[in-house]
Amino acid sequence: MAHKPQSLRRYDRKTVAERYHRQGGFAADRKVKMLTVALELLVTLAQEGGTLLELGAGTGHFTEMIVDSGRFSDIYVTDGASSMLAIAREALPNENGRLHFSLLDFEKQWSRRFAEITFDAVTSSMALHHAADKRGLFAQVYDVLKPGGVFILGDHMAAASELGQDLIGRERALIRLGRKQQWSEEQIKEQMRIDQYRQKIEGDQCESVIQYLAYLAEVGFANADCLWQDYWLAVFLARK
Repeated sequence: MAHKPQSLRRYDRKTVAERYHRQGGFAADRKVKMLTVALELLVTLAQEGGTLLELGAGTGHFTEMIVDSGRFSDIYVTDGASSMLAIAREALPNENGRLHFSLLDFEKQWSRRFAEITFDAVTSSMALHHAADKRGLFAQVYDVLKPGGVFILGDHMAAASELGQDLIGRERALIRLGRKQQWSEEQIKEQMRIDQYRQKIEGDQCESVIQYLAYLAEVGFANADCLWQDYWLAVFLARK
């Protein structure tokens, strides 16, 4: 039996998937801002009535926003965790049959399954930071896009410097502790260590915006940029 990545082992549990769906993940309000920017870019750049592939859709938070935009005629909704995808299937209306659900582990070779389809857009939110080989993953995204197709990615990032990473960790710690109370430096540092441990057991493998842009350029995207960033969250666009 194939070994599941750490992130899939964690999220492919019913209780974890249900809690994630209810809470919307860590710092949900901040995440909604990221998704709003990502959706605006999809609507602006992707062909109306086109076909979209979503990688790591989770329980369908961003998928719902995409459906509500009315921009795409067919949306391929994928995730590697069956527990997450089951919630998405149940939660998302699919009366016209334009949603196509399938299990997909984006850390493996997956692009060949879409040999008969080319996409106008590929998108993902808060998922691809779990991948060990992001360059290889981006190469597969490039392969399944039509010429002129767009890749819109919202993801959890690392900073490019030690100082930046420390500030990200501090901001996350203060969110968990709560800002209404004064905390000692020791308490903040301890919460930062706990948060780092949480990220490790969740299978996070975050890299910097600089590194993501380098990977996108290396695999062939001529136009790649980061148009929005808020501490550890960022939104990228790339056109084939």
